[in-house]
Amino acid sequence: MDNQTLSYLEQVRHNLEYVDYDIICQSVAALRDKFVPTALIKKGWSIDRVRVNRNGEVFTNIKQVSYIHDKNILDNREAFGRANEPKQAVFYGAIESPAIKQPRIVAYLETSELHKALDMYDNIQETFTVSRWRVMEDIEVIEMIFSDEALKVNEYNKLSLQNQIKNYGHLQFADHYERQGILFSNEFARNDVKKGEDYKYKISVSYANYVWNNTPLKGITYPSVQSNYLGQNIALLPEVVDKCLRLEMVGMFRFERKDGINLPIDSFKNATDLGEDLMSFKWIDYVRAKQ
Repeated sequence: MDNQTLSYLEQVRHNLEYVDYDIICQSVAALRDKFVPTALIKKGWSIDRVRVNRNGEVFTNIKQVSYIHDKNILDNREAFGRANEPKQAVFYGAIESPAIKQPRIVAYLETSELHKALDMYDNIQETFTVSRWRVMEDIEVIEMIFSDEALKVNEYNKLSLQNQIKNYGHLQFADHYERQGILFSNEFARNDVKKGEDYKYKISVSYANYVWNNTPLKGITYPSVQSNYLGQNIALLPEVVDKCLRLEMVGMFRFERKDGINLPIDSFKNATDLGEDLMSFKWIDYVRAKQ
């Protein structure tokens, strides 16, 4: 059992701006008796992913709605994400949770910068594209279920924690495992990351990538901060997306706020015909599609 390394990580989480990422990675790697709780994303489930349409752009192929394929774009991405290192492609999406049955809502809240500052606007609108992906075979992923804030409201986390306790509660290092779970889950549940403060993700990123690089697990699920922990996010490496997911549907939606009131979000175009090799979406008006 290695409480010294764990204590170090618990301490530096408040000062990550001044700690080199490599030091964090070395500390995560040095942590003995690592606790890696897992869950299954089951065959037949769906995952929703969102991209905001900027300046009237329309997405026309699978590469534009999936993880980032363009090496030039990746090479210029210098920031950490909740699970990705700079320049690393990771597929982010949302799955159904007990409180939010439409994952696209969670995916939009997580993706939209506008929505994070919505109180600044009385009248505004934003167009975004939802892609729905079908899980074609079971995917075992890490699950972050010990977050203090999430456990207050997230039924998925509560139920998963009960199941995990059955697996580790009787073990010699149960307290050590739980302490790890709390640390890493709270890092994934951080709600204090403002623009320019992506360094606060260093611990969550290093943990996810350590597990991805040293185990067969290539994904992680964690509570959605932007939905106040009611929704459930998922992050997958490209190799899992290519192997286990199938793009099923793409739709364009519009969010509108008028006189300070959020209007119902409706789809106005969809593409059920995705073209040859999913590279030529056929967009049609949603009203005509229903006739």
